[in-house]
Amino acid sequence: MPASKVKNLAILILALVNGILLLLVVPLVQERHQQRAQAEASLEALFARYGLQLDAGELPETRLLYTVEFSPGEDAAEGAMRALLGEAVLREDDSTRYVQIYQSEQGRCRVSRDGQLTARLEERASAGDLQEALTEELAAMGLTASEVSLPARTSAGVYTVTALQELLGVPVFSAALQGTFHNGGLTRLEGTAYFDTAGLARTDDEACCSAADALVAFLGSQDALGWVGSSVTAVTQGYLRAETASAAVVRLVPGWRITTDTGDFWVAGIDRQVSALAA
Repeated sequence: MPASKVKNLAILILALVNGILLLLVVPLVQERHQQRAQAEASLEALFARYGLQLDAGELPETRLLYTVEFSPGEDAAEGAMRALLGEAVLREDDSTRYVQIYQSEQGRCRVSRDGQLTARLEERASAGDLQEALTEELAAMGLTASEVSLPARTSAGVYTVTALQELLGVPVFSAALQGTFHNGGLTRLEGTAYFDTAGLARTDDEACCSAADALVAFLGSQDALGWVGSSVTAVTQGYLRAETASAAVVRLVPGWRITTDTGDFWVAGIDRQVSALAA
């Protein structure tokens, strides 16, 4: 058989196979969409029964997240300090195993092993976009910024911008850094940042619950929380730090931030415990 006919036959077979696969897949996709629509309608009806507003069609897809741990080393923040304070930065003699103090002509920073950070900086060059300036500063320190706030004016010429750290593609609600800008230049940076996360490892195989499950848990805790709001405005998956026996170990638990018209709440994605989320 000529090569051209063999080629045409191969193309025909592939087309037939693709057609058969399409016929098999389309009903499954339609069924999945139908199941999701039914679940969303049931969830909205449940909230409506309590007089609450919820647009279930806006719920995000659930990412596969697990509880993770890592142990930052004693010098975990050293590279970040060079980015923040310059290559000529020195660690002061009164630094300890758990708290390091760095200083240079560009400023001074105190950072603990668990990520608490306070930096006073010599005023930087004025930035036109304060959100972008903070994002770039954190990126230079090896941190990915998430949910960068709009600048908030605190006094004449002074503005603050806050960003959450992002890990594994989601925000860490217990890792927020606030930058203070004076006349457009960064003069202060403080909050919590997790450095040296290369050793990040999951602790078990139990994955985070879905957004719908988190909302049901939240609704069931309404009385215990004393929540008197009228609507859920956003649902965001992320991480929150959990207590550990050792301060040198950082454990992050996945879950959902439930944003309402009267405050934010946290639903732990493993045990579905609900609590108010501090601002």
